[in-house]
Amino acid sequence: MTLAPDFCSMMSTLLGQSEAQQLIDALEETAPTSIRLSRHKPYTIADELIDTPVPWCSRGYYLRHRPTFTGQSAFHAGAYYVQEASSMLIASIESLLGSEPLCALDLCAAPGGKSTLLLDILPEGSTLVSNEVVKHRANILVENLQKWGNPNSIATSAMPAQLGQLGETFDLILVDAPCSGEGMFRKDLAARQEWHAGSPSICATRQREILADIWGALRPGAMLVYSTCTMNREENEDVLAYIIETLGAEPIDLGTLEHGIWRSPFIDYPCYRMMPHRTRGEGLFMAVVRKLGEATTGSTRTRSKGRTKGRDKQSIPQEAYGYLAEPQDFVWELRGEDILAYPERSAELIQRLQELRVPILSAGVAVASLRGKSLIPHTALALSTALRADAFEWVALEDKQVIPYLSREAIQLDEALGAGIKLVHHRGLALGFVKHLGRRSNNLYPQEWRIRHGERLQQEQL
Repeated sequence: MTLAPDFCSMMSTLLGQSEAQQLIDALEETAPTSIRLSRHKPYTIADELIDTPVPWCSRGYYLRHRPTFTGQSAFHAGAYYVQEASSMLIASIESLLGSEPLCALDLCAAPGGKSTLLLDILPEGSTLVSNEVVKHRANILVENLQKWGNPNSIATSAMPAQLGQLGETFDLILVDAPCSGEGMFRKDLAARQEWHAGSPSICATRQREILADIWGALRPGAMLVYSTCTMNREENEDVLAYIIETLGAEPIDLGTLEHGIWRSPFIDYPCYRMMPHRTRGEGLFMAVVRKLGEATTGSTRTRSKGRTKGRDKQSIPQEAYGYLAEPQDFVWELRGEDILAYPERSAELIQRLQELRVPILSAGVAVASLRGKSLIPHTALALSTALRADAFEWVALEDKQVIPYLSREAIQLDEALGAGIKLVHHRGLALGFVKHLGRRSNNLYPQEWRIRHGERLQQEQL
């Protein structure tokens, strides 16, 4: 499908006819593929797959070709995230974050690329709330966060105005705003079809509403990062002007960014553009501002260590506490049959979210479920960096067993193994659990995560 004439005309007005044509030509090329490695999981990408590093993100790489990620165990283990290279520019704020723990919010977080990046660059001990309003997208967000395995994560599904009721809470807010999606034109033809001349104006109105709704939750002196994957001025520079001039903020100058990252000439405030004809990626607009007012610090109120919520503490089997490396640093909760543990430093924020009736989809570590007298560990525990490494016996899967396991099929393990729960891994990366019964093993991989049509992947790999 060809680009809308109104879009081409708009780009000609913005960039000039010659450069607009360069952009239009670039949008007809094949989009590059890139991934970003986890900071906390051991994985080395094959040299033959790497094209070049992503210059603005230390753990980002362009790939020579797009593999079938669904068939790779490291993908399901959260060892890397398939992320468009331009969106990795968020990593450039790391030097502004300092060394003290922060309370951060990724307001429009699904599917989770920027949240997983933030979890890797935030100072040790920070807490990140990742929010997504759309339910099915929120479920994908939770899966990706649990696979990434950082216990300092909280996933919510609330409107910005509801989170705004928290008051001055966050030291950092990322608003990767819903936009007209012009940066998707190269790899998503549906985005071309949905775009019309009024799209930028409609989206800009919505973006200003979102920012106004969440502004009260940002502490004075704290930072907000505003980004979009679109190219017009109305959703980018004009919205930045609204943040600064109406909401009350000062822009933060990131200096000169190289590698084709373009300091916008369309406004006097410092902000940055990435466009497909200048940089290798789909494009991004990004601006960083600081909220006016005297800087404040977060609440220091804490709970007693090891506190258990929900039912009486004796209801949680002692065995469960041994699943985490530092169980005393977590608040434990029995919610129905599920045993949850979230970091002590997150407890007050979780309580405040609950008081506002903000739906919390996940928090900390989903440890296990009580099934009668049995304790069944959650797959999220296997993938968590909070797991105590020797809590379970690790059993290696053969290459041919990986896709069947991830498809939730029966897996045959060595009958000589003792019966009980086993943590299965592939090449040192944990994937989940099985309950070994001797002659057979029950696959405990989540039904909602299972690979569909795994047999096709196996055929492709033959």
